[in-house]
Amino acid sequence: MRQTITVTSNSLYFSENVPVYVNRVTESFRLEQHRHEFFEFSYVGEGRGYHYIEGETIPVSKGDAFYLPIGVSHVFRPSTPSPGVGRLIVYNCIFDERFADRLLQALEPDSRLRAMLERSFPEQPWVRVRDADGSLQRAFDVMLEECRQRRPDYLTVVQAETLRLLVQFARLQEAAPGGNEDAAKPPGRPRDTDASLDRMAERMRRFPGDEHLARAYAEEAGLSERHLRRRFKERFGMSFLDYLHKCRIEYCCERLAATNEKVASIALQAGYRDMKYFNALFKNATGLTPRAYRGQRTSP
Repeated sequence: MRQTITVTSNSLYFSENVPVYVNRVTESFRLEQHRHEFFEFSYVGEGRGYHYIEGETIPVSKGDAFYLPIGVSHVFRPSTPSPGVGRLIVYNCIFDERFADRLLQALEPDSRLRAMLERSFPEQPWVRVRDADGSLQRAFDVMLEECRQRRPDYLTVVQAETLRLLVQFARLQEAAPGGNEDAAKPPGRPRDTDASLDRMAERMRRFPGDEHLARAYAEEAGLSERHLRRRFKERFGMSFLDYLHKCRIEYCCERLAATNEKVASIALQAGYRDMKYFNALFKNATGLTPRAYRGQRTSP
């Protein structure tokens, strides 16, 4: 029987002025396995239980810590459903892409830590480490108190502690025997991002008039929309929207030169319903109006 995995939206935790949220919760069996649109650090502060991540079942106890990039599905469960007997207490530090951008600005351009914030799952695997000296616990305690009190500049303090977590996770991962073997396991459905991008581009070229939404393509590829747009630009040298317009205008150019169809009909086939907008795009791309382009191409 296939398990239902819900998607947890940013809107549940973040607002315009709150890009990061820290809490300390007693885990139960009420929460469903979920895949969220934000980044997360989790820390087991007390008790024992299990962490279900992308089909893996991982026994956890105090000191286990996890980094979960955008797109990972997971849920914590206590060792027993009996209240008070096997309770599992977990700290969670979650933040959205705005806060991730703040962290990236504080990192060196060639820092190996940048990948943790720039890539989504499965390109960036989830990470598990053990807190041997209590330093991760102290970082979570500081962030929790700052988020509760929201004193002046509390976001700056939380930002500094989150950067500390990034560094500590990277160091602990490197120091662990065999590295992070749990996270190194391939996800259940491996997806090659470059191949996915190539298929998207081919679909735009072959069917320019279809609805092509970055959000839908991102979900198909298992990426955040922000990450898909960034990777798309890296691969094709232009933004997702610019590439789509390029494919559509090229289609229009071919139809204008090869047929006597009305300009409005060709524009509609290419996905343009606003003729004023289409004419402006076409002239910007070719230097000519659609009618002038047709006249130039068809004249002897």
